[in-house]
Amino acid sequence: MTKNDTIGFWVKTYICTVFLGVVFAALYINLEQPVYYWDFVSYFNAFNEQGAFLLKSPLKWLPQLRASIETDDYSAAIFAPLMPFYILFGGSRLSFVAAIVTIYLVPTALFIGRMSYLEAVSTTSPPRIWLVVWIAAFLYTPFWAATLRGMPDVAGCLVLSAATYFLWKSRFLIHGPVISGIRVGAYLWLAFTLRRWYAFAAIGIGISAAFFCVLQVAEERNFSALWKPALGGVCAILVIAGAAWIFQLPLIIKILGTSYGDLYSGYRTNFASQIDQMISRLSYINWLLIILGLYISVIRRNRFSLFCAVASALTFFLFTRTQDPDRHHSMPIFLWLFPAYAQAIVAIVSIPALRSRWSTIAIAVVAGLAFLGTFFPIGRQLLSPVSYVFAREDTLPLHLDNVSEYRRLVDELLDKMGPEDRVSVFASGSVMNDWLLFGMNEDLYAHIEWTCQVDSRDQFGPKALQSRYVVVTDPPVTHLQPGAQLCVTIPDQAIIEGNGIGAAYKRIAAYQLSGGVKGYLYEQVRPVSKTEIDALYSEFRKKYPGWATPAW
Repeated sequence: MTKNDTIGFWVKTYICTVFLGVVFAALYINLEQPVYYWDFVSYFNAFNEQGAFLLKSPLKWLPQLRASIETDDYSAAIFAPLMPFYILFGGSRLSFVAAIVTIYLVPTALFIGRMSYLEAVSTTSPPRIWLVVWIAAFLYTPFWAATLRGMPDVAGCLVLSAATYFLWKSRFLIHGPVISGIRVGAYLWLAFTLRRWYAFAAIGIGISAAFFCVLQVAEERNFSALWKPALGGVCAILVIAGAAWIFQLPLIIKILGTSYGDLYSGYRTNFASQIDQMISRLSYINWLLIILGLYISVIRRNRFSLFCAVASALTFFLFTRTQDPDRHHSMPIFLWLFPAYAQAIVAIVSIPALRSRWSTIAIAVVAGLAFLGTFFPIGRQLLSPVSYVFAREDTLPLHLDNVSEYRRLVDELLDKMGPEDRVSVFASGSVMNDWLLFGMNEDLYAHIEWTCQVDSRDQFGPKALQSRYVVVTDPPVTHLQPGAQLCVTIPDQAIIEGNGIGAAYKRIAAYQLSGGVKGYLYEQVRPVSKTEIDALYSEFRKKYPGWATPAW
């Protein structure tokens, strides 16, 4: 192909992939009830806020973006490339998710897919292999799980793919150490800027690169060349440190003074549980192909696949010392497992005894079934007899049973509350939480007393017991492991049972919530007493001795 033909091919591939991606996103969003909460709505709101501010005050937008990068844990930088979608298509949910798909997800899939393909194929491989690798990369469910939930974290995978490319292309900074080191450092810093926790991925790929560089030099018996990757590594570190110093010094100071292991201890389970969570995010067939791909990579000495796999394992190990990886946190881990997945695909389609056309179709069908069963209810239902083809952890469109009951709760709260009245919600899960109620009617915002949801992060806020109304559930609704949300479960149970602080409330309404959970609205009939507060904090201190009883 000529250069123009090559450019034309990639433009057409990109456009076709984006078109399919936007169609999938539209189908998914059409199945959702537009009631979003927590991270599912916070990034969506930030997208709209940034877009509105850009249109209203374009000259002030860049300074506020710089200020966000400088101080915010999750800076607005990730939304900057998405702004054309806001300007052209507005601030709808589809516009937001389509922007993530177009700007971040599709380029990531094409980038890591192409790199993996080139390192896995041989001169005897059939030409249609790129088609099936492209399909597998595009439908790779870890890229989509957070994206369809409205989280733009796949952006970090795009820049990590670039860092991976320049590390590999330079033979781990041996070729052109200075310029390659600067490039790698810039991309790793950008990943951190887009999402703070990508620092673990940057460390993981750095250690993996150092290991494979030493291994490569040892095999070539050229130890005198080690000064080159060392120089490149120093250049990368200087770029990261310099950029962080110039653009993010207040944030870096805050990070150095924060114990994230303690702060997020409520989000951390044991190693076996963390492994199980990761396994649940891909189908068993996908895992079988990844394991097969790693084995073939060892046999065929596909060092690119192995280098990425080690980076993936290190990222998992480093991140899980702080908290369990959620869908968006696990993206770089799965990003670097894809080359092994691609190696298995290439090997299967290249087997002479198999008709490459049928093996290509089989691999494409496996990828399609995994996507369908993971994200669409009808797919999960139809494929339930062969559930091994899709991920055990579903990411189905957000849905609530008995929505009319939620709306009745919201309407009754708004009818009952005066201008000064507040409501506290002692529930923290997909069935009930204060963000969910606010998402159903923004008029509640002025009345909600935002309560503790995670013990280690928030601690219990006693002001929640000064609200005139409280919402509780039976059974208690939580989203973390048992014992991590006592600030929700203890008050919830006390109010339902009428014990301790619960004696200050009377039940005035009941609701049938999603998943068979009962919801109740209580009104405070008298102030909570000092004795009841002391008893409540005595319960808290059984697990958290440092929680002091507040003045009451």
